[in-house]
Amino acid sequence: MHYRCPYCRTNLGDQPVAACPSCGKRMRVAVPRTPDDRRKRQGALYRIDRDAQAKLAEIREAPNPRALYSPRVILGAVLLMACIGSLLIGRANRSVREPEPGIPHRRALRDLDVLATALGRYRFHVGRWPVPQTHGLLSLCNDYREPGWIGPYISHLRNDPWQNPYQYFLKTNDSVRVFSMGPDGVAGTPDDLGPDPAAFDIGTAWTNNWVPAIDRLPGVRIHSSPQETVSP
Repeated sequence: MHYRCPYCRTNLGDQPVAACPSCGKRMRVAVPRTPDDRRKRQGALYRIDRDAQAKLAEIREAPNPRALYSPRVILGAVLLMACIGSLLIGRANRSVREPEPGIPHRRALRDLDVLATALGRYRFHVGRWPVPQTHGLLSLCNDYREPGWIGPYISHLRNDPWQNPYQYFLKTNDSVRVFSMGPDGVAGTPDDLGPDPAAFDIGTAWTNNWVPAIDRLPGVRIHSSPQETVSP
């Protein structure tokens, strides 16, 4: 076997050398391998290829559903739900502590309109307005044996949004005034709230479907409120 320089093509004889004596360039001379060396090398390459194919098949394989029931996955899901729940509870508490501006006023106006309508129906049946010095607005929800009363005209009385009773007065011209003292709790100030005047004028169309209390609430007795200062 003769060797030749790959660069200058000089004949190097039958012994391999590290550098060409003619051009001086270094070269890597192939070392002859025995059949056993070749078999070992091929076996190593086969094992490497087999392991690579197994890894690829494992990566491409669909996820195992049982992995979702592992303790780590369950613990992670519980922690995630706990975090979301705490965030939602905190947001709800903030919304309760910080009510939207204007909601108390809207509730007071709605209650006052309900009171005005109930007063109009009471007057239609009884023939007069409730007397403030006796039962006042409580006559709308409690039966005090007044002739013509077939209420209740409201279910119950409650305070206004600022925990003050709704005010009710009779005027000299056979009209009434019902109002809320507003946020300051003082009557006669600019923040007082009143109902829509049209709410008192109820007409007569509602009487076609009106049902007396004894038929509307079978088996239920209406008792006086323990606190006569509470409003709708």
